[in-house]
Amino acid sequence: MLPQISSPRTSSNHAHLEILNRIGLIAINGKILLILLATWYMQIQLPLNWLVTLIGLEIIFQIYSYWRVRQERLVSTFELTLHILFDSLILASVVYFSGGANNPFIYLLLLSIALGTFMLSPKQLIIVSAVQLVLYSVLNIYQRPLELGDASPLNSYHLHLAGMWINFILTVILISVFGLLARHSMLQQEKQIRALREKQLKDEQLLGLGIMSASAAHELGTPLSTMAVVIDDLAHSDMPKEYKEDLKIVNNQIDACRRIIQSLSEKSQLAKQRVQEQSESVTNFKKCLTQTMENWLVYRPQMVLKQNWQPEMDKLDQHLPISVEQAITNLLDNAADASLQNGKDQIEVDCYLAKQQIHVDIRDKGLGISESLQKQLGANPTKSEKKQRLGWGLFLSNASIERVGGQVELSNNLEGGTLTRITLPLADQVEVVA
Repeated sequence: MLPQISSPRTSSNHAHLEILNRIGLIAINGKILLILLATWYMQIQLPLNWLVTLIGLEIIFQIYSYWRVRQERLVSTFELTLHILFDSLILASVVYFSGGANNPFIYLLLLSIALGTFMLSPKQLIIVSAVQLVLYSVLNIYQRPLELGDASPLNSYHLHLAGMWINFILTVILISVFGLLARHSMLQQEKQIRALREKQLKDEQLLGLGIMSASAAHELGTPLSTMAVVIDDLAHSDMPKEYKEDLKIVNNQIDACRRIIQSLSEKSQLAKQRVQEQSESVTNFKKCLTQTMENWLVYRPQMVLKQNWQPEMDKLDQHLPISVEQAITNLLDNAADASLQNGKDQIEVDCYLAKQQIHVDIRDKGLGISESLQKQLGANPTKSEKKQRLGWGLFLSNASIERVGGQVELSNNLEGGTLTRITLPLADQVEVVA
């Protein structure tokens, strides 16, 4: 089961909701401080019952919003719109019970429009703007004058000027915080876009390699047939016996090439059939990976493969895609070649769960690799040091595992040789995005 890549807009809605949560937390603390300041210091007679109820509702909504942002389910722009409208209604209600349109903090309603300009679609932004206009108009029509105590310092100072001063301070703080959060969100989106572009380039390389392979397999049919006819004619001609033995060897090699090309079509049909079977049933991960390693040992009988399984792996049900099976086979081949190059015939595989991920560690008995080569291998196609190899194996393996949300890391093993660590996400940890 392959994870789908979310679009920058849908994936950024979680970040937008986090911004709204942080601004909401600042707003709640600011309201509480201002109410305490107005009541105790400025001796303003406020309807505390209503204000406490409104702030209590806002706190409950804030708790729900923090819970919501931690869910894997997508955050839609409709949810963001409701969040912004709820905050606007709470602010308008608090303003109504603290002076109405004469309260300078009424202009904080503009913050919702500023947030909506980059979080919402044009249609939703128009709705939010219309609601803000309605709220401002209602607050102008229905005003609730403030009641000042006898000892209030505002009796000798204009209330509106004091409010404008505090409002300016809060506006500077909110704009600064909002700007930093928005900048951070934009940088995260740019990072996601760069990652998607790199993945697209890698996918194009894989597609190009697949097209070239299919084309080469198709075009090889004609020259192989021609060589088979020529060799058959030569075999019936009058020539020394040792030459005929050589022609027989060449003819066997041609037949082997034909079988390899034929197997490509058979493997393609088998892969399609297995994908259909996997979509209809659950496969035990240990059983599937064990079968892959046993199939690999069939054509590498000279190798000794030691397997270590964590007990929890016995009950793990998860599909192992065909591409990942082939990737693991390629990495086993690399480990075997490294061990044989060092005169050893052993490799070791450890399978375990850690940090909500599946780990498959392949340890060879080779000579290890340099740190500079560790960073290069798998990221791009590299020239292979092995004869008659094109250097695409590790690149294809790495790309196949990355497509399912996994990762391949190469490092030197402390006991000698190379450690190839394959990390795969659990099925319930893969984020599937429409």
